[in-house]
Order: sequence, then structure tokens, then C-alpha cells
Amino acid sequence: MATGFRQCSAIAWLFFIKHISTAYAQKLPSIFPVPPLQWLNITGSIRGAPPVAVKYPSIGYDPTTSSLIIFGGESSSGIPTDQTYLLNLGTLTWGTPQPQAGLPQGLPPARYMAVSGEDFSSSYRHAHLVMGGRGISGQALSDVWEFDFLNQFWSEVSVTTSGPPARWGASGGRDDTVAPNATTSSNTFYMSGGTDGTNMYPLSDVWDFTISGTLSSNLATNSTNGVWSHQAVGNAGYSVNQASTVVQTNLISVSGCNTTNNSNESCAEGNSYVLEVGSKMEINPPSCPAPRYGGSLAPNLNPFSSSYGNQVFLVLGTFNSSLWDDQGGLQKGEVAVLDIGSGDWSRVLPAGDPGQDGVQTYPTPREGAVALSYSQALVGSSQGVASDTIVFGGQDESGKYLTEVWILRAYDGSISSSGGNWGAPSGALQTGISANGANVTIQYLTQCAVQLVSSSSTTSSGSPTATSGSQSYQSYDVSFAHKLLAPLSLAILLPSLLLLRLALPPAQTHRPTDRNLTLFYLSAIIALAAYGVGVGGLVSSFTSMNSTVTTIKRSTSRTVLSTGHGVVGLALFIALYVMMPISYLFHLCCSPSRPPKEVSPEAITSRANSTDTAEKLATYTATQHSQYPPSQHTPRTRLHSWGGSSFLLGRRSREGRTSTDSESMHSSGPQRAFEVVNRPARIRRSSANGLAYPNTDVYQRVPVAPRSLGDVDWLDRRRSLNAVNELDLVSGQGQRNLINSSTPNTAEMLSTRALMPTPTFPRVTHELPSLFEISLRALFHTLVLALCILSLIALWNWAHLALFAVFLLWTVIFYICLFTLAWHGRPRRSTLTYLIARFHAEPPPAVSPGTPTSRPLSVVGNEQYPFPTDTRGPYLHEPPYRAARAHDDVSTTIGGPRSVETDYDEEDLDEETRQRRMEEEMGRREVSIVTVPKRKLWITNPS
Repeated sequence: MATGFRQCSAIAWLFFIKHISTAYAQKLPSIFPVPPLQWLNITGSIRGAPPVAVKYPSIGYDPTTSSLIIFGGESSSGIPTDQTYLLNLGTLTWGTPQPQAGLPQGLPPARYMAVSGEDFSSSYRHAHLVMGGRGISGQALSDVWEFDFLNQFWSEVSVTTSGPPARWGASGGRDDTVAPNATTSSNTFYMSGGTDGTNMYPLSDVWDFTISGTLSSNLATNSTNGVWSHQAVGNAGYSVNQASTVVQTNLISVSGCNTTNNSNESCAEGNSYVLEVGSKMEINPPSCPAPRYGGSLAPNLNPFSSSYGNQVFLVLGTFNSSLWDDQGGLQKGEVAVLDIGSGDWSRVLPAGDPGQDGVQTYPTPREGAVALSYSQALVGSSQGVASDTIVFGGQDESGKYLTEVWILRAYDGSISSSGGNWGAPSGALQTGISANGANVTIQYLTQCAVQLVSSSSTTSSGSPTATSGSQSYQSYDVSFAHKLLAPLSLAILLPSLLLLRLALPPAQTHRPTDRNLTLFYLSAIIALAAYGVGVGGLVSSFTSMNSTVTTIKRSTSRTVLSTGHGVVGLALFIALYVMMPISYLFHLCCSPSRPPKEVSPEAITSRANSTDTAEKLATYTATQHSQYPPSQHTPRTRLHSWGGSSFLLGRRSREGRTSTDSESMHSSGPQRAFEVVNRPARIRRSSANGLAYPNTDVYQRVPVAPRSLGDVDWLDRRRSLNAVNELDLVSGQGQRNLINSSTPNTAEMLSTRALMPTPTFPRVTHELPSLFEISLRALFHTLVLALCILSLIALWNWAHLALFAVFLLWTVIFYICLFTLAWHGRPRRSTLTYLIARFHAEPPPAVSPGTPTSRPLSVVGNEQYPFPTDTRGPYLHEPPYRAARAHDDVSTTIGGPRSVETDYDEEDLDEETRQRRMEEEMGRREVSIVTVPKRKLWITNPS
């Protein structure tokens, strides 16, 4: 049965897992207080002809006129525009500038991706400033223009010093909450980074533009002047299509690409930089949100908490979902909040716009949208309850250019936990420009975005590749079924292994029970389930694999084994599904079979009275053959081996049980050796009036209390001298025992305790498997351990932290149970069980020799025959058993011992012949006579 268990245990190894993805560890996002946030779509509330759908325009706001300006941008045809649109947020009406006659009528050249900001100095300079950008023919621009909000005209700024090279896509702007210089009424704008299409400029190369002068309709001459200055801040890298803003004197840049060669969302990186222009210090916050391409960055101007002054909102943008996983954040309007003081990120999911149907909606991911923040609500009647960030334009992931206008409303309050209460007004979630924050709450994302497949062609942030050669970004993804079934298969396999070890025989027994069979079948069922789930995960990985290729100049069309993850997965599949079953089948087929041995009747007879058979039967092997011809066998009767015929109830008996011993003496061929071993040492009692014969055959070989010598006829006494002398001694002892016994009707039988020490039974030891089987099991458990570790790494990087903790706990419990079972000897045939047993095994206790009892005669150390009462026994110098010869020469000699019952022919002999035979027999024997009180004669060690 144990062999059957080992043969069937091959089911337990069936397992395969393909891991979710290749990923690297990310820092967890922080949970710090943020205002309650809600997205509101106000596009349907705006009247008038909307502007042309564009991306990367310039945006500004004048609180005096409540005008929002949108200038330039790239249209859906890919051509920059020079159009200017004004949105009156008081009336929610789109319009265009209408400058008065006599004022400048010129317009800036068409452009997009320019740096812009508000220049509020005094009543004679209330403008929106635009610098640089990409022109209509693709050239980089370096000119500076201002738009007067009050009189709605454009005027070019005169630059009196040499400035930076022309560029587009630079980071910069101005924080309009910073008061202008009181002495010169000047304001300072910042610009860093960018590209001209050929060269990229580092973000650490910061340029300051200080503007002064007048811009008013009632002045005869409008003259604004600008001065450039340069400084290096930190060692920030290169970036285009990034999100940027300015808070106080801090220039912040997030994400973007470090190349201009067909850049797109696949080249976006998660680098963030905070450049403190005043102190020339640089902070590099760790990456947490998914790298955005064409995102928007706006400061948190909510006045509710002073900590909000260090926060900026990263909204919208696009990212490659086949390269990164953001846990669905951007699709739900995620707002990534960066604390520029500590460099920590917090990922927040705001409340959505319930609309008219109550279903919350969010702005779709888009590239090139522009955002602007204000310290109060920009629209609606309750401007003092919140601060707004307005978002316009962009291009969504389908390629559509948008004219939507969204508001990210930050209500006056603070939330520091998901679903936290901030004192929101009662009622249902509201929509429209007058939403007051009723039932608004947020959810924190507790994990940073995870990179799925790293781009093989990306370069470091310190090396721009504006004109580099071919680049290819190819990513792969599989269905959710594979991502679910793969780790689930491993989780199911672990308990099946424990059940299998419980089902196999332990070290304390050799015989499996019904409980073992039940556990084995249960383990097999669970292992088959794990096998099926693993195969399903493998099939789904190949059938659902898809690839995304972007920016291809040299790419491969191969989608199988294109990643290291695929190669490792295939290697594990071959090891577990091909090599392991072949190895187990080879082991089961080539292992030597062990058929049960045929046991002869002679062996059964020789082992009937022995408690230790295996080692004693092997001590002697008969090699002799009978020297006598085969003869007809006649079963003969066997008497009690300790007495004559008169011991059977005081009369001579002609009947007895037949014996096959004589047949073995006369049969031809090799003879099996006969031996008497391990007679049980016990005290037996029988009736003083007669002999009580137990039903067990072994009791017929044990001496009983003697009867009177008068019950033994003279002939029997002459035939068996041993019986006569033993009767003389034992009868006297029996009389004393009858007198001194507490039970007058019983007497102690003789015991063989002196001849045989108390038997000890060896404990079942642990078995060490064969070397080949050890190798197979070690390989299997190594693969399981490696897969557990890799699964934990994948869960740490990919899944929720709680799932990682559950799987880690599940794995730890499995290995604790594995070692616990091995410590308690389960299963017996196991390398781990064997090693643990050898480690904590105690040495066997030493066997103390028996203490000899007192005796009337002195005991000499070299005495050949100890006294019968000596516990050492008469065979102290030899083993407690002796193997007989293959052929009994004594029993076949003329003067050899013969059966009393079968020697009926001796009755016809005369007394002289009978006396001569007895003398011959006595002459053949070696007799030791010990004289003891009451004239008892002992005959020991007859040959």
C-alpha cells in the first residue's frame, strides 16, 4: 500500500503559473489632506460659437473682466492657429476680441506650446503674456507678446537683451499671486527646457524674463520692455510635452519625453523636477502617477488650509496603458497631488459630475489640454465656497480634438481618508456651475502606477535624442483570465501538497488506514483542480496575447517569446509539464518490483513461536542435502516436550497430534534449519490437581507443575532420564509452592525467563528515498519555492497590498505546516523527515544486564552451567537461540532419542536389550549432575 501511495504521489507536482507581469517596485503614495474635489462639465452651459478644437493653446484669466482667454493651439489639421477667443465666465458666453479703433490691430503669429502667464502690474498693464512656441511652418519662435484684457488688443513686447534660443515645449510661466516689484512695477516670468526640433535644452537651464512698461488705451504710446537673464538650477534633465507650472519662485515640471523624434505617449517618463529658482535648489520627487504625455499642472489655490499652498494638481494627459497600469485612475478623473515641499505624491479620485441621470462622469484622458487655477469659484453664484481649476481643449486617445470645458472644483474643507467626512452640505450630489459640494467625497489610491513592460529603446534623462536613429516601443498584454488563473493555481496547489503528506504513511506505522485513503483522494482532486486552473492560465496567455507597437522604424513581428517573462514562463512550463512527468514515469517504470516472498510451511512452523523472525531466520542457511533416500512418511504423534506419556492426565496415551517434523527429516533436497527462539517469559499457573491445557499451541511446550512420581510408570522413567530428574526437583518445589501459595489450588509453572531476556521491539525508523527520487523531489520543491517568491514579487508590484499580504501569509503557513509534518514523521519516506529525525533523534538507552538472584552455590565467573535460578540463563555465552543442523544425525542413529508414543516395537524387546539401549543413550549424553537438597538431579545442556 505504501508503494502505491508513492506511485500515485506524482499527481501532486502538476502545476503551472505564468506571472502577471514584469515590474519593478514603486514607492507607495502618501495620504495627506486635500480639499474635497469634484469634476463638473460646464460645456453645455456655455453659449456662443465655441473656438476651434485645439490642443496646446495658451490660457489666461482676468478676474476684473471675468474673461478667460484661449490663444493659438494646434488644430485637428496639425496646423497652428493665431485665433484668440474670450470666454466670459460671468455670462458663460464665447466671443472674440473687438479692439477699438486706433489701437494696435495686429496679432501674434500662429503658434502652440508657448509659455504664458498673467502680467498684472497696475492699471496701465493688465495683460496676458505669451512667449516662444512652435510656428506655422514648424519653426521655433522666440518673440514675446501681450494681450490687454481691458482693451482687448495685442502688443508685441520689446526685448532689449539677448535671450535664450528659440524653442517650444518649454516649462515656465508666472504665479500671478506674487505681487509685482513695488519699485519698478515689473513682473518676472520663468522658462526652462524645451526644444527647437533639433536640439533639446535641459530644464536646469533657467531663463528669467522681467517685463515692465505701459500698456493702456489712453496713452499715446504703449511701450512694454523685457529683459532676459540666465541661471543654472540643479541638474534637471530634458523634457518635452511635459506638464508644468510655477508656484511662487518654484518652477515645476512633471513627466514628458526626453526625445523629439516622433514622440508620443510611449516615450513618457515619470520624472518630476521642482526647481527653486531663488535658492538654486532642485528637488526630484519619486515617480508615482503614470507617466503623462501632454498633461496639465495647476496650483492648488484653495485658501482653506495653508498646506494647500505647496500643492499642485496633475490632471489629464495620456499614457500607454500597455506599458503602465494606473489601476484605472485616469479613466476615473484621477488628480495626482504633489506636495512640492516634501516631494510626496497623493493619488486622489474626485467625485464626478452626476449630470441629469445621476451617473457620475469624468473628463476622458486627453493630450494638450490647458488648465488654470483661481482662488475662488470661477463660475456659479456661490463663489466663496470653493476654488476652481478650469480645463479646456486637448486631443483624446481616439485622436479627436475637443472643445470641452471642465471645472475641477476644490471645496473649502479637508479630507485625509477615503470617503472621509468634511462637513459637506446635506443632499444629493449636485451638477452644474452652482454645485455646493453636497455629498462630495474622494477616494485615495493606495498604490503607485506600475510599469508593465520596459521600453528597450528608451534613453536616460540626461541624454536627449532629438535626432536619434530608429526607435521602437512594443508592449504586450494578456487577458484578465490569465492574470487571475495563474496565481490561483499556485494557491490551490499548496494545500494539496500538505494533504498528500498527511495521506502517506507516517514513521510510527506501516499500515495505511481509511483516513489515509480519504486524504489521498482529496489531495488528488485538489491537485487536479490546480492542474486544470494552471492549464487554463497557460492557454489564455497565448490566445489573448496582443501587442502594441508605436513609433516603428525597425520592429519585429514576433509576438511569442518577445519578452523575458515569456521565456521564463515557457521554461517553467517545460520543466513542470514535460520534464517532471517524464522523470516520474521513468522512475516508476524502471524501479525494481518487490513481489511478496513465498513462505514455506516449514518457515511458518519455525516462526510460530517467535517474536523476532527476520534477523534470526537469516542467521543460518541450510546448504546440506539429505544423505538418505526418500521414504514414506507416516505422521507420528507428538507428546509434551517436557514429559512422558503418563503426563497426559496421569495415563499412558497412544494418541497425539500428528507432526510434520519427521517428514522434513526424511525428505530429499535441502532442509530448512530449525530453531527455537524467544519463548515468552511469563509465569504460568495451573491446577494443583491436574494439568490444564490451554488452546494455544505454545502452552504445550511449556513445563507444567509436576504430578506425583507414582503417576509415572517405571518404563517411562527409564526412557527419559531428563523427565525423571526434573520431576524429582520440581515436584518438591511444587509442594512448597502449594503450601506457601496464597491460592491453594494453583501452582506456578516453570518459566523460561532465565533462558531468554525480555524482548525489545525496534521502533520503525524513517526511510530515505533513493538518490533519483531525492533529486526529483528537490527539483519539484525548488520550483514551487521559486514560483512562490516570484508570485510575491509580482503581487507586490502589481496587485493591492492586501493581496500580497494574504499570499505571503498563505505561503508562510504552507512551509510551517510542511516542516511541522516532517518533525512529526510525516511522511515516513521523505528526505526532510529523515534529516529532521536525524537532527533531533536521541541515542538509544543502554541495556542493563539482569541482576542475578541469590543462589545456594557460589557463582564463578567462568562457570560453565549456571544454576537454574540464575537470571543469566544457561546460554549466557551464546545467543539466546541456536539454529539446528539441516539434517538431524542424532535422531536417525540407532541409539538416538525416539518418540515414546511411536516406539511401540520396544514392547517386544526383552529387558536386556532395552537396558543396553538405554546405557548406549546415556553413554552418548554429556551429563552434568548437581547435587542439591532433597536429592534433586539436574541434567543441563544435552547434546
